[in-house]
Amino acid sequence: MLNLESLDIQKQNIDELEKVEELKNIFPEIFEDGKLNIEKFKNILFDIKDEKTEHYSFNWNGKQDCYKIIKQKSNLTLKVDDDKTISDGNNVFIEGDNLEVLKLLQTSYHKKIKMIYIDPPYNKDKDFVYSDTWGDTITNYLIQTDQLSDEGYTSTKTSSSGRRHTNWLNMIYPRLWLSRNLLKDDGVIFVSIDDDEVHNLRKVMDEIYGEENFVGQFPRITKKAGKSSNELAVNHDYILAYSKNNEILLNSFEHTDDNFKYSDEYENERGLYKLNQTLDYGSIQYSPSLDYEIELDNKIFIPGNVTKEEMQERQKRNPKSDFCWRWSKELFKFGLENGFVVAKGNRIYTKTYQNATISKGSNGYFVNLQPRTKSATTLDLLENKFSNDNSRKDLSKIFDKTVFDYSKPVDLIKYLVFLGTNEEDIILDFFAGSGTTAHAVMELNQDDEKDGKIGNRKYILVQLPEATEKNSEAFKNNYKKISEITKARIKKVIEKLDYKDGFKSYKLDSSNFQVFKELKKRPNDSFEDIVKMLKMSVFNKNIFAQNAKEIDIAYEVGLKNGFSLSAKVYENVMFKHYNCIRLEDIDGRRFYFCFADKIELDISEFIPKDAKLICFDKALDDSTKMNLKEKIDLETL
Repeated sequence: MLNLESLDIQKQNIDELEKVEELKNIFPEIFEDGKLNIEKFKNILFDIKDEKTEHYSFNWNGKQDCYKIIKQKSNLTLKVDDDKTISDGNNVFIEGDNLEVLKLLQTSYHKKIKMIYIDPPYNKDKDFVYSDTWGDTITNYLIQTDQLSDEGYTSTKTSSSGRRHTNWLNMIYPRLWLSRNLLKDDGVIFVSIDDDEVHNLRKVMDEIYGEENFVGQFPRITKKAGKSSNELAVNHDYILAYSKNNEILLNSFEHTDDNFKYSDEYENERGLYKLNQTLDYGSIQYSPSLDYEIELDNKIFIPGNVTKEEMQERQKRNPKSDFCWRWSKELFKFGLENGFVVAKGNRIYTKTYQNATISKGSNGYFVNLQPRTKSATTLDLLENKFSNDNSRKDLSKIFDKTVFDYSKPVDLIKYLVFLGTNEEDIILDFFAGSGTTAHAVMELNQDDEKDGKIGNRKYILVQLPEATEKNSEAFKNNYKKISEITKARIKKVIEKLDYKDGFKSYKLDSSNFQVFKELKKRPNDSFEDIVKMLKMSVFNKNIFAQNAKEIDIAYEVGLKNGFSLSAKVYENVMFKHYNCIRLEDIDGRRFYFCFADKIELDISEFIPKDAKLICFDKALDDSTKMNLKEKIDLETL
């Protein structure tokens, strides 16, 4: 009999490859992330049951730490990129770790984002780069991202750690949790994934977004031709769609096809029409009230083109299904009077117009003039135009060379953005990669404008400064980080499309404000020791970090106070001898920053009533501060 007490992996040498594989073949369910779960093994062998724990749950090693990561505030900030070649605008690109960035966006973009699209790591052997192990210093972040050596964050093999799935879950969970806070109540999120983690992603999304808010799972053709191999060729992945609440409907597409080719006197208001539906059907549920004679063009029509006697016999039988009209007598009368029916040979056809349908209201039937639409289906992405073959073509048109291997095609993201947004919405992509989302948003906006629509969607992209492979074409073409490719693509697309709007570029960096540690009394500290520590602490230190720029301070204060990242900054705003910075958001809010060492009451003449002045506390004497607060909105540093 097997001795459970001796079931130790090392003592039994069960880690030896051959034995492990043999055990996996017999009991695959007892292995998690490649490691033996001894409790599951016991339960299988001896039918051990604990009813207290026998309920559905989705847990993994590290899940509780995810909540700690979520709650931990970021001590970093976003600083304006010094790149002078960027055309300023209302869109945003951020270089930095998306976990920290998502935390920084919580105030300014809470319930502001209409759609999120992300293409996270698929968790292959070498594409997992997010460790989330650093503390609260920028130095640790820079070390983790290898930026101290002028290289980007490098990927690591996850399969060798024995925690492949748990590491991936610990990465994705806090990011998805934080992302939900940013979505509008009518928002939607799309996530690309493949077979390796789709099962785990569904569970995570069900938990964070709610199982009831699952919209659909789209299979996507990644390439038409599979690889030549004796193995099964995999040429698909998936896109999962979840809404913020289950009442959200995706946008529908205009229903057009080549069969809309007929014209009549109603064309100007109804568009062209097609004749693809007869008024009588033979396989619908039969009703005697729908089995009647119609006189049209001096000719008698009966469902199924039968005789009057055959119709009467059919009415007596009252079958479950048989030929009858699709429309009632009342509806047919309305349709005939309003040009919706036509006789062809021995059949009556109903006209299907591009921009008109028959609807029924409280006062009867009426002609409803609106474009005919069709809903998206989960099989729409099986077309080749959504495959990765086309993504390479998209990039080659922009870069004239191969600089990124795993981008998504522009048409795919345009399709998703169309489904999930309207013309004034914000789209967030915090795994930006080569920047396809920005490219797609810009193209879709221009398509809308060609159709006479507004076309004013905005994008926010976040990309880690992940290092490109040293033997890659990207590296050979001087793109040392993927974030450099992202930014370059955005600039090139703006130029290629002659796009009217630019973008602001930021980098994740240390805060412009000093971060002071909490003073802790040691057991043997005297009163004098405590006073000495206080004198050495924050009270005698500059509130700003070394080399902090005034413009960065303005942006950081604005971000912490709910300003958008597309807010405009105006430097060197002069009033008498005061040199100010004005931060102005799209909603009209204005902050004035004055970093002068001495400020008098006369500055109140310059600051508008609906604006706020931010200055040094030490720049104001008590009388001036009191009087200023009576005249303007004042906040001191």
